[in-house]
Formats: sequence, structure tokens, C-alpha cells
Amino acid sequence: MSEGRLQIQQQDGVLCATLDRPDKLNALDLPMWQGLWEVTRRLASDDSVRVLLIRANGRYFSAGIDLHGALAPDPALTSSLDFRQWYRQGTGSLHALGDEWEAIGKPVVVAHQGPCLGGALELSLCADFRLASTEARYGLPEIMLGGIPGSGGTSRLVRLAGTHWARWLILANKQVSAQQAQSIGIVHEIFEPDRLEQEAMDFCQSLVTLPREAFAAGKLAIELAADLDRAQARNVERLAVSGLIGGQEFRDMMTAMQERLAGKR
Repeated sequence: MSEGRLQIQQQDGVLCATLDRPDKLNALDLPMWQGLWEVTRRLASDDSVRVLLIRANGRYFSAGIDLHGALAPDPALTSSLDFRQWYRQGTGSLHALGDEWEAIGKPVVVAHQGPCLGGALELSLCADFRLASTEARYGLPEIMLGGIPGSGGTSRLVRLAGTHWARWLILANKQVSAQQAQSIGIVHEIFEPDRLEQEAMDFCQSLVTLPREAFAAGKLAIELAADLDRAQARNVERLAVSGLIGGQEFRDMMTAMQERLAGKR
């Protein structure tokens, strides 16, 4: 299935969205944005969809926002107030899309087979899991346009990698390799290029088998705990666990485990 410049298919609970604009280095434009919103809504509302996987065709995962398209800042916006309103809520804004990926209680996975730059990296930082080929590299070149990453790229990078590396990527306009990205907390795992696609699908299939309620509660608890002190973070996890233990999913899985263990005695 094709939606604009996004190839969409579903396989055993995994909804795959493939950026397919290789002649433009998969630069993000309005049709891509619309397609990404469609798969995001399907992830949120369709019980048959358990995991969303974002990947790409071509040399680049994405070179970032298409500066000639509707996702680029509108030069007609001359006031800071109007610009901020468009940036947050306007057609093509990446803000709400990234926020939704973080809010949905299901896994979002991105697999970078090549360079991931600018707005594409900002979106990727919103995903739960980031896998990479050894040929991937990462950068946030917005300072060369007189700005900084403003769709969550600055704040999320600081949260993941700290101010040390945020300065390197954002202020010095330096890029990092897949290996460096893994070492600073941007990427979870790296594979050889010919293995990435299968490894990403295998990983997504493993996520499909996880208990839904536990994953959703864990995802929320991790996000909350990151912004709290130690004592309050412990309270968050206690609340999450107490809610899970009272549910049918926990009872069914605990009973099944007890029965398996009893059979081994």
C-alpha cells in the first residue's frame, strides 16, 4: 500500500511504514507527514496493530525537512507569536506527531539504514527504540540555517545524551557515526547493512509478544520517572505495578508461568 511517498504494509501485528523518496534523500514533505499521521492513528486505534516500524528506502533514512515544501517554516510568518503557533499546531508541524508517538502505549521503532538528519532525527528521538546500520550517521544542522532544532530535538537530545553531546551536534554542527550514537544513548543496537531489515523485523515481532498493559504502563512510568526525583519516581513505579497486578493480564500470565514451573518439578 502506498500513501503519498510512504509505503505502508502490515505483517503479523507489525505496521511498517517505509519512507520512499530516495531521489530526494527521503526529505520529509507534506505527503510523508500525512502518511506518518495515518499510520500513527492506526497504531493508536487498531487492536490488530501492536508495533509501528518506520524504515526507509535508499542511501539516506532521511535528510530532514524538505526546505522547499510545506513542512519548512513559512516565510510569511513575520511575528514570533504567529511562528510559534504555526510551529506547534500548523499543518505539517512535527511537534504533535512526535508527542503522539511518546503518548501511545504501544512500541514505535525506527530503523536507520543510512544518515538521519535534522527533522528526521528529531522525530526519531520520539520513538521508543532506535536501530541502526553501520552506515547510519546522525546530525542536527539547523544552526547552519540560523536556528536550532525546535521540534523537540534540542530537549530530547539533552534528555538522552546530555548537554555535552547536545553542544556537539547542535552548536558545533558535528555529526556522529552509528557507533558514537550508540555510545551516547541515541541508538540501541547496530547491525551490518544487509542484516538491518531482518533484525528490525525480528525485534518488532518480539515486541508483539509482550503483554500490552505492562508495556503501556512501563512506557508511561519511564517517561514520568525521568523527570522526578528518586522518591517520587519510586512512587510512580509502585502505582504502575499495583495497577497491573489487579488486572486480568497479570493474573493470566502469572498463572501460566506457575503452571510451567510446576511441570518442571
